[in-house]
Amino acid sequence: METTVTLQPPFEYGIWVLVVFSILLVAGIAATVIAVIKIKNTFTVADREKLKNAYQKPRQIDLYSAKIKYTLQIQQLIADFKQNRISKRDGYQRLSLIIRGFVFEATNIDVTKCTLRDLKALKLANLDALIEEYYVPEFGEDVRANGMNLEFSCNKAMGVIKAWS
Repeated sequence: METTVTLQPPFEYGIWVLVVFSILLVAGIAATVIAVIKIKNTFTVADREKLKNAYQKPRQIDLYSAKIKYTLQIQQLIADFKQNRISKRDGYQRLSLIIRGFVFEATNIDVTKCTLRDLKALKLANLDALIEEYYVPEFGEDVRANGMNLEFSCNKAMGVIKAWS
């Protein structure tokens, strides 16, 4: 008994399947390229620098040089006060500006226009306590500032600067 078997031709993809696959592949690559270009153009150069600076801690050498710079400014302030070139009130105002300048340089947080409440909210290493100490001699009556010692306050500020990390 003889049996005949009829084989079917092998399965083949039609040309249309290759065309659709190629179109989808090209569309996917094009969408990826367009998305990258849009994301890149979203930020300007200035925005990229701001982001870079916002998340970049100061290098150790920069912090060290800032400590020296502001410590020298405070020492000059003490010398000016001892030689009666500035009043106590002016000295406390300059000391406040020096401390705020140091914090800005060390952290990139602009505290030059912050109120005492703003500074307390930031919780930056003894900064709020220093600035609170300076408020009376800086803005109050001279009589209330009589018990304040500018040189002591300057030495305290230098201690905070030197301990800053």
